[in-house]
Amino acid sequence: MSKMDYQRQRLMEADQTQMTYQDLNSENVKTYLAEHTDLFPPDTPLKVYEYGRNERDGDGYVNHIYRVWNEKTGKSVVVKQAKPYIKAFGTGRVPLEADRNVTETAIVKLRSAIVPQYVPCLYHADAENYLYVCEDCGHLAVMRYELCRGHSFPFFPKQIGEYMAMCNFYTSELYLDPITHKELACRFVNPHMRRIMETILFSQESFVTEEVLAELVRDPAHQTISDYFWEKEELRIELLKLRDIYMKKSECLQHGDLHTSNIMIGPGEMRVFDMEYTHMGPYSADAGYLGGNLLYAYIAWFYRKSGTERARAEYRYEILSYLRDMTAEYMRVFAECWRRDARKLFREAHAYRESLFANFIREMCGFMGSQIISRVGGLAELPDFDTIEDPDDRNQARVLAMILAYYLVMDREKMSGIDDIIDLVQRVAGKFAKG
Repeated sequence: MSKMDYQRQRLMEADQTQMTYQDLNSENVKTYLAEHTDLFPPDTPLKVYEYGRNERDGDGYVNHIYRVWNEKTGKSVVVKQAKPYIKAFGTGRVPLEADRNVTETAIVKLRSAIVPQYVPCLYHADAENYLYVCEDCGHLAVMRYELCRGHSFPFFPKQIGEYMAMCNFYTSELYLDPITHKELACRFVNPHMRRIMETILFSQESFVTEEVLAELVRDPAHQTISDYFWEKEELRIELLKLRDIYMKKSECLQHGDLHTSNIMIGPGEMRVFDMEYTHMGPYSADAGYLGGNLLYAYIAWFYRKSGTERARAEYRYEILSYLRDMTAEYMRVFAECWRRDARKLFREAHAYRESLFANFIREMCGFMGSQIISRVGGLAELPDFDTIEDPDDRNQARVLAMILAYYLVMDREKMSGIDDIIDLVQRVAGKFAKG
């Protein structure tokens, strides 16, 4: 079967799947909540807002997400429904398995048992309709856009470091017995969603059609930048090595899509969302993925106009401190979990733990680079750079990002600690950044 025939078959299957469940929208979601939950009293007048209508929502790109609230009392919830296609490209154009929501519901429940303070409360789950209802965290803000505005979150490194360390440790074989760990791996195989990441993070291939890919090319200069780096054979080889690590390591249940648009944050408070990509993978994958996203904010502040030059430099330093401190906190919390709860086989194996930390740093560095290459080299929208006013500056930011990604991938084996990664970032930025 050709790739085009396969895509057509998937689209037909998507259309058929869509007919088997209740297709929610901004109107009938109110009826659904009244008929299937007791979250609101009967006959409550409800208001609805669908995420994705505002460019700063930070969500609604893949799934259909609704905020529903009682205008009189202010009580509100969020309804998330997965449909058998990616919302942003239109009905049925890019198929995606709707049961990803069932996987996400299960992992939200699991992580709620590990780090309830960092996961939205789950109120209602409906596997037949591929949806769940959860806490409305509208009092928090999408982190990506807050970084674009230059806002500070001094508690973030501690919070995200603890989140990653505890989620990783308590879904690993360091804590779980081997059978339970393997059963967990089987439960979250998640082949369709992980196929997306195994493809886009490490190659120029895509899971969408050429027609849809063409729509992403809005700036020919951006295409040129992308092609220049993808043509480097030595880079493609190292990305395949990273892909091998990503595919073969089954250490813990990673989030799979941990970026700054999937983190909502406020003064002293944080929630992590969108866990539909979860599967067993390396300890280092989420930290690398998030680290690459933090570097977008770092790079963008070389090219933004707001504030003084000194203020912009201080904010760049602050972002790098987030990267440094979240990694230190990750290792501190992971080591504490190990000391307290590791299985007897591992508890006193301190040299083994240190070897895992050494691998973590090298892999994290490489995954930071692969994340940048996949996003900037993949031509997808990226608000961190898209909000830079001057088009030449936008492309300079893209060039700097791709150069930095190149070195993060190629020099990862030289990294012995997070300070080495920070030093590499600063050296490359000092040489190639504007001004």
